[in-house]
Amino acid sequence: MTKNRRFDLILFDLEGTLVDFQWRLDEAVREILPVLIASGIDTRRYSPSPDYADLFNTTRDLTRDWDSGKSAQLFDQLGVIYDTYDRDALSRWAPYPDTLSLLGTLAASGYRLGVVSNCGASAVHGVLSKFRLSDYFDIILSRNEVSRIKPAPEGLILALERLGVPPDRALFIGDSVNDIRAAQAVPMHSCFLSGGESRVTGEDGSMARFRISSLSGLAHILVEFNEDR
Repeated sequence: MTKNRRFDLILFDLEGTLVDFQWRLDEAVREILPVLIASGIDTRRYSPSPDYADLFNTTRDLTRDWDSGKSAQLFDQLGVIYDTYDRDALSRWAPYPDTLSLLGTLAASGYRLGVVSNCGASAVHGVLSKFRLSDYFDIILSRNEVSRIKPAPEGLILALERLGVPPDRALFIGDSVNDIRAAQAVPMHSCFLSGGESRVTGEDGSMARFRISSLSGLAHILVEFNEDR
């Protein structure tokens, strides 16, 4: 790594990025939809093939004018479902082979590091603690710290604000189109890691500034980008 580096802060998604992808996407959507219907929401107001993030964020929008108690009750119900799938994934998550070595290299080189995840706080902190990764990060944000999850940029913006880092000095690495869209909405530089959620959805993160096929490839990108300045 060079001393005159382009970025001060590297933010990571969690599942599919630092650990392997295990969330049961389609099953979660099938379980969430009946809860929304029972609450009186017309599910035709969602996209034709909504994912878990679309269901979460659009429901926030659709319930904006609801009585606060009714809205909170619905999101409590949704939270139970999301947490169930988080726990299921947590039981099978494992870091990628190069996760620990990359984080060690970045930390030793003086980068500040953070996690911005769509998973809930219990699962996020649970897996980072389980594999002794927590101490590498200056900030860890989960679904519980935001009102809208990625592709909404709220979590990324919150991380930048809390750490006092301008967007142009930060890079976000994620494995889904939602991750890249969130970075673009900030806007900030993004790096797409193939093989995580995209392995399940088939979506392509070609709109990202950088692309890697393994976490170890990030070190090469950081060096090359610094040298191109």
